Amino acid sequence: MNVKDLKEKLLNQITDFEIIQHDIPIKSKNDALGYFKIEETAPTLIVKTETGFYALIISGERSKVDFDALKDLLGCKKIGMADKKEIVNNFNMEPGQVPLVGHNLPCIIDNRIFKYRFVYGGTGDCYYTLKIKPDDLVKVNHVVLQFD
Repeated sequence: MNVKDLKEKLLNQITDFEIIQHDIPIKSKNDALGYFKIEETAPTLIVKTETGFYALIISGERSKVDFDALKDLLGCKKIGMADKKEIVNNFNMEPGQVPLVGHNLPCIIDNRIFKYRFVYGGTGDCYYTLKIKPDDLVKVNHVVLQFD
């Protein structure tokens, strides 16, 4: 999904969002320094279990993810980050460019993002960032789990 398609999808879903263009590529939380408050960022990671892939949307304030807790909450035997090759081959995107919306994966959402009026995350193009209300992220994604 390109930025134009993403915008159209969000407009059709009646969400409160903005797509922000910037001069440098943003592929990580550290790249976002100076553009956005890190705690308001919401990176999307692709994780893999024995039952398939998930989009994991986490709060930028989180320093690490407790995969053991997620494994228990999902009721799976193992969970971990998908590697670069799996992301490229299965989803035709690079790590660091996974969009908040439009990836068509079941989503796991970090409840910490709901502290903020808006969060900032990927669009699939590292020169654009999506600003969106956390409730709208739930509305436009297939959320299977929210965690603390």
